Amino acid sequence: MRHAMLHREGKIKGRHFLAAIIFMMSAFAFTSCVDMEDTSQSMVLSGEWRGDFGMYYTYVDGRGRHYTFDSYDTRLTFIPAYAHALHGRGTQVDYYEYGPYEYQYYKFSWSVNNGNIYLTYDYDHELDTRISNYRMTNDFFSGTFASSGTSFRLCKIADYYNWTPYVNIYGYDSRDYWYDNYPHYAPYSRSNGEESQDSTSATGYVLSRGRK
Repeated sequence: MRHAMLHREGKIKGRHFLAAIIFMMSAFAFTSCVDMEDTSQSMVLSGEWRGDFGMYYTYVDGRGRHYTFDSYDTRLTFIPAYAHALHGRGTQVDYYEYGPYEYQYYKFSWSVNNGNIYLTYDYDHELDTRISNYRMTNDFFSGTFASSGTSFRLCKIADYYNWTPYVNIYGYDSRDYWYDNYPHYAPYSRSNGEESQDSTSATGYVLSRGRK
């Protein structure tokens, strides 16, 4: 009787052990597939892109009036930390048709994890975002910003874009006489070249920046 009970307990333990092995193998296989997919996507992501990335900023003038300016074009570069890395560094340049800035640029870190792309900005963490439901080919990159639900579409840059001037974690180039587009606006003085921070002059300042 005791021998039969021990035999039965051994069979039950053996089944539990086998089930645990199968579960571990399944989890490992799933993780491996996810890692392979993330690796594949990060390899495609690496490089240079351009398009409407949904960027904007709100500017407050010296009289307390608010203006919101939308970027019409964005350039991005994604550089992996090493070959086939799932993370790396990048630079983003946003161009504006109107307003006190011709462009603003940012340095960021990126990573691909479990089917999502994460962007973390050095200068302003309000810009940090998670990109979900994305689709990527060697020519196009589309997706959705998880925080706002807004979609975007970028195309791969065929020719080389000169990233040399963008050395700080944030910089901009101001525009001469941008107030001509706004008749009641006081003159905005130009700041030549790259700057490491927003202007603190009495004429105004950036209140907020983000994505549509």
